Amino acid sequence: MRFPVALILAVGGLLSTGSAAVAPASGGRDRDVAIARLHNRSLFSWHYAPPALDNAFSNRVFDLYLKRLDPQKRFLLKSDVDSLARFRNLLDDQMRAGDFTFVDAANTVLDRRVTDARALARELIKAGVDLDAPDSIASDLRKFQYAADTKARRQQWSRLLKLQILSRLESRGREFKVDDEEEEETEASRAKPFARPDSAALREARAYVERSLDRSFARMIREDKFERVAIYLDAVANVADPHTSYLKPEGREEFNMTMSGTLQGIGATLREDDGFIRVVAIIPGSASWRQRQLKAEDKILKVAQGSDEPVDLADASVQEAVRLIRGPKGTEVRLTVQKPDGQIKVISIIRDVVVVEESYAKSALLETPGSALKVGYITLPAFYHDFQNPKGRSSATDVRRELERLKAQGVGAVVLDLRGNGGGSLDDAVKMAGLFLPWGPMVQVRDRQGAGNVLEDMDPSVVFDGPLAVLVNTFSASASEIMAAAMQDYGRAVIFGTDTTFGKGTVQTLIDLDNLAAPSEAAYKPMGTLKLTIQKFYRVNGGSTQFLGVVPDILIPDGYTNLDVGEKSLEYPLPWDSARPLRIQRWYAPPPLSDLQAKSRGRVAASPYFTRLHSTLRAQALRKNDFVPLSLDRYFAERERNRIEGDSLEVLQKQKAGLTVTPLISLNAAFAADSVEQRKANDWKEQLGKDFYLREAVDVLCDWAGAAKK
Repeated sequence: MRFPVALILAVGGLLSTGSAAVAPASGGRDRDVAIARLHNRSLFSWHYAPPALDNAFSNRVFDLYLKRLDPQKRFLLKSDVDSLARFRNLLDDQMRAGDFTFVDAANTVLDRRVTDARALARELIKAGVDLDAPDSIASDLRKFQYAADTKARRQQWSRLLKLQILSRLESRGREFKVDDEEEEETEASRAKPFARPDSAALREARAYVERSLDRSFARMIREDKFERVAIYLDAVANVADPHTSYLKPEGREEFNMTMSGTLQGIGATLREDDGFIRVVAIIPGSASWRQRQLKAEDKILKVAQGSDEPVDLADASVQEAVRLIRGPKGTEVRLTVQKPDGQIKVISIIRDVVVVEESYAKSALLETPGSALKVGYITLPAFYHDFQNPKGRSSATDVRRELERLKAQGVGAVVLDLRGNGGGSLDDAVKMAGLFLPWGPMVQVRDRQGAGNVLEDMDPSVVFDGPLAVLVNTFSASASEIMAAAMQDYGRAVIFGTDTTFGKGTVQTLIDLDNLAAPSEAAYKPMGTLKLTIQKFYRVNGGSTQFLGVVPDILIPDGYTNLDVGEKSLEYPLPWDSARPLRIQRWYAPPPLSDLQAKSRGRVAASPYFTRLHSTLRAQALRKNDFVPLSLDRYFAERERNRIEGDSLEVLQKQKAGLTVTPLISLNAAFAADSVEQRKANDWKEQLGKDFYLREAVDVLCDWAGAAKK
C-alpha cells in the first residue's frame, strides 16, 4: 500500500504540537468540511485497525470531544451534557455528511458557560474565600462530575478557587529556589515546618489567581474558531488509537522543527491531559535532558520568564504552553511542576538548542569491590540514524564501535542501557540486535491486511558474545522494546527493569492533507496533517509489544511502578494480540534466570537503599488520598509530609552505589587538553556512581559470569 507522505515514523513516540506563524486559510465552514472529508477518508481507508463507523464510535467521539472541551468539568452543567446527548448516536452520520451541527451546538453552550464562569469567578474572588473552613476536592480530575445546577457550580468554583489560592501560596516560596545537584543536604535541614501565611501573602495569592483566571478566560474567548474543529478532528482520530492524531498546519510545522532538532527551548515533548500540560518525554541532548530535573509524567502548572510572574497553564493548549516555554538560546525559563508523587517544584532551565552529540551512544568501564570482572556500559538515549547523509551517524554503527572499544579494555560482560529511550530507527534496532546474535529474524511487522514482513539481521558475525544485561524502564518504547524483546526471546540477555516497558508497538506515517486536496480546494490550504497508525510490531515469539510492552526478567520497582503510565494509561489503545511464532535458534548459553533472580532478590532485600526506597513508596501508596483538603492548615500539613518524603528520596538518590566508573573518553589522549569534555565526563561519572539500579545489574552480570566459569 502506498501513502502520499514524506515521512514514515518507524518507532516514534508521542509528539507535541505548538504555535507557529502559519495563517489559517480562508474558507470558513466549506474549508472545515473539505478538511474533515480528507481526514476521515484517510483515517478509515488506511488506519491499521479502523473503527467501525457506527453508534459505538459515535459515543466515543461524543465523550472524548466534550472531555477535550472541558477537561476539568469547570464550565458545562449536567443539563448541558444531557441536552447535547441527542447527538450521541448521530456523529457517525454527521461525519459521513460533513455535518458540524454537534460541534456548533457544543461550542455555543461552552461559550455561554465560559462567560458565566468568568463572572462567577470574579464575584467569588471579590467576596473572598474561607480557607479555614473544613472542605476538600477530588484529587483525581477523572472523578469530577458535571455540576448538577448553578448552585452546585458555584460550590465547585469556590473549591477550585481555594485550591488555586493554596497552590499559589505553596509555590510562591519555591519560585526563586532552584535545587542544587551539588548541595549536600540532610532531611532535617530540608524539612522546615509550615509557617502560616500572613495577610499580605493571602492578598497576593488572591490577586495572582484573579489575574491568572483573567488570562485563562481571555485565552478561551479569543480562541480561533478552527481550533474547536481541530479538537473535534483530533478526537475522531484519537478514538482509533492514541498515536493517531490530527495536526493543524502550525502543528505540522512544530513537528518538523522537532524532527530537525532546531528547537531553541527546553527539549520536552508535551501533551494535553485532563486540562494539564504533561511531559511525555525528554529529548536526548536537550537542555532538560542535560539539566536532569524535569521528567516524563511531570505536570507543568506554570511558566515564568526568568524572574517574571508565572503564567498559569490551566486549560492551556499545548501550542500556548510551547509558545510560553520556547525562547532564545541562553535565556531562563522557570517551570512550576507537579511531580507524580504530588510534590510541587520550581525548575530553572536555560534554553538551548539540542546538542546532538549528547544523544549519541557512549560507554564506560564499570567495576565493583570484590569482583575482578570488568563490565562494559553503553548508554543509548535514542535509536538515531541520519537518513539524509549516507556517511552520517547511526546508532547501530556507534554501538558496534563502543563494543569494540570495550572489548579492547578486556570487559567480560556488557550493560546496554535503554532506560528512557523512546525509539527511533527500526533498521538500527534490527542491526543492533545482530551485534549480539548471529543472523536471524528480529521482529515482525504486520499491516491492516495481515500481510507480514520479517526483518532479519543478515550479518552472521557476533561482535560481543559474553553476558549481557539490557536495562529498561516504563519510558523505554518502540525500538527499545524490539531490541529488548529480541534479546529475551533468543535467551541472549537478562532484561533488567523497573517496570514493564511503555507498550508502544505501532508504526505511524504522516499524511499531508494538502497532497490529497482537489484543485478546487487549493484555496483551503494549508489543511493540516494526519498522523496515522498503519502497522504493528510482533516479537519473534509471536507476541506483540503493543500495550503490554516487555516484562523484565529481573524487576525492581521505582517511583513510577505503581503509576498509571505507559500505553495502557492512554485512551483507546490498540490491544495486545499475537502473530505466528518464528522458528529461531536460541542462544547457546542463555542466562541461568532462576539462580540470577534468587540472588538479586536476596541482595535487594538486604540493601539499605532499596529497603528505604520501597518503605517510602509503600508509605506514599498507603497515604494516597482521593481528596485534597482545602483548609489551609490541613492542606499544608499534607503537602509538608509529601515534601519531606520527596526530599528523603532525593537525599537517598545522592548516595553512592559503590561503582568505580571510567568513561572511555577519559582514556583518549586528547581528553586531558579538553576541559569541556572533562567536565561532561566527570558529571556523567558521578551520575552513574549513584545509580543503584545499574549497580544491581552489574552484580547480576557478575553472578552470571561466575556461573559460566563453573
